[in-house]
Amino acid sequence: MKKYLFGLGAMVVGAGLMFVLMHGEVSAEGEPKKPESFVCTVSAVDGYNFTIQHCETKTLDCAQGGGGLSCVKKGLFR
Repeated sequence: MKKYLFGLGAMVVGAGLMFVLMHGEVSAEGEPKKPESFVCTVSAVDGYNFTIQHCETKTLDCAQGGGGLSCVKKGLFR
């Protein structure tokens, strides 16, 4: 009987943990989400034929210049 109760308790704890950890991951909305709009600024470096374009959204921070593109995700848990 003790093994049965221990197994049942372990299953309940596991289900609770799965619910808590995965609660924010799944969305049941029927509408597709619209992409975020970029807000960009352009900077020119004096004396050189070089421009840097900085763009950002709520979740991304990007820079483009010199033939390359670099993006970084903002925030740690977003």
